[in-house]
Amino acid sequence: MKNKQQNQTDSRQKNNARDKKLPANSKEALDRRLDEASEESFPASDPVSVKITK
Repeated sequence: MKNKQQNQTDSRQKNNARDKKLPANSKEALDRRLDEASEESFPASDPVSVKITK
């Protein structure tokens, strides 16, 4: 039988796999969001913050 820690790890891995399949989390979508955030923050010295939704 699996222990509680192994079950949590398995659950996290399944959630991560599902998250990667979401269109909003595709590399292209994330690149667009990063580009937009960079443009909006320029020329500020603060680092860019990109939220990833699930």
